[in-house]
Order: sequence, then C-alpha cells, then structure tokens
Amino acid sequence: MRPDFVKTKNALAFIAGLQALQQRGASEACLMVVDGEPGLGKTKTIEWWATQNNAIFIRAKAEWTPAWFLRELLASLSRPPEFSFERMYRQALRALGDRAEAADRDQVPFAVVIDEVDHISRNGRLLETIRDLSDMVEIPFILVGMGRVRHNLTRFPQIASRIGQAVEFSPAPLEDAKALVEGLCEVPVKADLVGFLHTVSAGKFREIKEGIAAIERFGKRQSGKEIGLAEMDGHALLIDRRTGKPILVRA
Repeated sequence: MRPDFVKTKNALAFIAGLQALQQRGASEACLMVVDGEPGLGKTKTIEWWATQNNAIFIRAKAEWTPAWFLRELLASLSRPPEFSFERMYRQALRALGDRAEAADRDQVPFAVVIDEVDHISRNGRLLETIRDLSDMVEIPFILVGMGRVRHNLTRFPQIASRIGQAVEFSPAPLEDAKALVEGLCEVPVKADLVGFLHTVSAGKFREIKEGIAAIERFGKRQSGKEIGLAEMDGHALLIDRRTGKPILVRA
C-alpha cells in the first residue's frame, strides 16, 4: 500500500477549522476539539498534520496528573524536566513560546495536539493546566477524542468557553472511498468493488484501509489485472469486528 496521505472530507474540515482558529477574534479562544466515533481517521489525520508542521503530538494517559502531563510535554519539546511542578510549568511556557515565535518567523502554523483526550476530559485539574498554558502563550491546543469529548467539557465552563473551533469527523462518503483507493492501492480497482467496500466498511477510514490491503494482496497475484466484484467474488475483504467472521465479496 502506498504511504501517501489522502486529504479526505474530514481532513479538509480539520484544516479549515484550524485556519479559522488561527484567525480568531478572541486571543484566549485557543482550544480546538476534534472528535467523532472510532475508526474515522482522526489520529491518522492529526499525526499527518503534526508531522507536516513540526507540531507537538502527545497521547493522553488514563492516569495522567498535571505533573506527568508536563513531563511528557517537555520531553516532546526536547527539554529535560526540572524537579517541581512550578519549574516544569515555567519551562513549558518558555519552550512553547520559543517554538511559537520560530513558527511565526517561518510563517507556519504551530499547535500542541493531545490525542485520546477522553482519558482526561473529566479531570478538571489537568484541563485547567492545559488552559493555563494555552492562555499564557496563545497557541492552539488541539484536543482529539471520541464522540463525548465536547459533552464532557461542558462541565467546565472556563474550558468550554475557550473552544474556538470544533470539528466532528463523520463516515467517509463514496467520493472519499474512491480517493483513498486511488491514492493508496497499488493495483487497479473497478468502481463496483470500490462501491462494495464503501458499503461494507460503513465509511470508516480504518475499515476502508483494511479492505484496500486485502484487494491489493489479491490483485498482486493477478498480474496487473483490474480487480472488481467478479474477479474477487468469494474472497474475504474485511473481518466483521462484531462477529469476527470474514465479509466476503459477492458479485
């Protein structure tokens, strides 16, 4: 499978949301929430964006404390953490400020991405630490999680009021499935098989990629032949995650 990144509808919505956040009127509204059901490509999209822009990307942990969070943040900023919370907080402010200034000089976006934020979306002390950092350096913190993140954050008005943008990932339309197959699959695929894959995957990015891998394995044994429903009839395309049984292609 090709390692290319395909800009799906969700990816474009994320990029547009971040651009709008950077043009915000209220400087303190620096938080962005990205949520949606599992398997819709949130982490892949945000990792791609963070890599392209040299942004900070960390994953929240269920047992995070404010101090543990600061240690991981400082490690991502290549700063050895000092020994007290106060000193680590000051370190983080300086390091984030330096990175933000460098990004501004280079005219590129900069942000801190926290994935799996569901783990901490009810932790008021930790969220306040994130808010404090975001307020002080006025850079976006992108909070990525599943469908309940925004709902959970409404329990903390000081946090919720600083959400400048929110993007919800949704199942991929057929056009995205076509783009993913064309961009990632190393064998030619007929439209009927793309349509079948879109249907059985329910538009989930993760399932579409699994299906592409199966089509590619099959297609590479067919000497460059274009693969459609007729060619792959009876072969497994996906595994049904609810039952553990294979989903077979049917012409």
